[in-house]
Amino acid sequence: MTLNQVIQPGRPTITELLENLRNETFFVDDSFQRRLVWTERQKARLIQTVLMGYPMPEVYLWQQPANPETGKQRHSIVDGQQRLTTLLQFTANEWSLQTKYLDEVDGWGIYKDRSWKDLDADSKKGFWEYVINVRTIPSHITDKQITDVFKRLNETDKSLNPQELRNAGFNGQFIKAAEAITELPEFEELQIFRDSQVRRMADIEFTSSLLMFLRKGLVEENTKSINEIYDLYNDEYPEAKDDISKVQSFLERASKSYLVDPETRKFFARPIHLFTLFCVDQMLVERDLSLDGMPKRLDIFVTEYQSEDTDQDIENYRSGSTSRTRSRSSRNARIKALFAKLT
Repeated sequence: MTLNQVIQPGRPTITELLENLRNETFFVDDSFQRRLVWTERQKARLIQTVLMGYPMPEVYLWQQPANPETGKQRHSIVDGQQRLTTLLQFTANEWSLQTKYLDEVDGWGIYKDRSWKDLDADSKKGFWEYVINVRTIPSHITDKQITDVFKRLNETDKSLNPQELRNAGFNGQFIKAAEAITELPEFEELQIFRDSQVRRMADIEFTSSLLMFLRKGLVEENTKSINEIYDLYNDEYPEAKDDISKVQSFLERASKSYLVDPETRKFFARPIHLFTLFCVDQMLVERDLSLDGMPKRLDIFVTEYQSEDTDQDIENYRSGSTSRTRSRSSRNARIKALFAKLT
């Protein structure tokens, strides 16, 4: 039988699904569902979809082998973590349906700024009885087969960007290291990306660039080269712990020491400039050059960059910041210019 034939459909109610989530019969498998980054708007619109009785996308579960003693089986959530979690959070009164996020459709007014406790009995009854299309993947299907299935499904979705496609196709050591960096408090403190960018995994793509520099040096970065390094370090990445530590040390220097002045911090909070600073920082560390006075030198650099009276290094940096910014030549121009200004 084909995969399509053995992946069985079902239509459980929200009551059944959330009960299984609460008692951990359903659980989140980090191999497939790594992030919970929905915006408030997305959450509100999903709840409105349910309350209005409109269909929502199907959920995929992966049946685990039965416990040999009890016969009980758990299911990992392969696709649908954010939807199920949103339903659970709403029924726990964790947030309300803000008017600005709701669609203006017939009957929408009764849900404006309402939390779960504010809904009438009929709305709650309809919510619990709402059915969701769920596909259950049998336990004999391997995780590699599941990854292949979702990679193919996602490849047909033209709305996905390259990093989201990588997220569907790779679940190994490199992407886990890149994600681990985004979860560091030092990274979050710099506030590099907006919530909407995090949802599209721009943060993971950026931290992947930092790790690529540590592994391969300065390279031409494009979809092909990123995919190649994801593949190279998917199964084994023995340097992962050391690389994460190097990035964390840099982020700590950046957030606590280098970028104290608000204008300097704002400038280097942009990915293009923070990547450049990271590369220069690593060069300084590797050559055992002094990092004393870095905050002041960075402040001067930003002031000069923003002024009209500039020198050749600043002009070279500007040139490398305006065209094909991920090309090897543009990156090299920025790194050389910043290194010259800081040493």
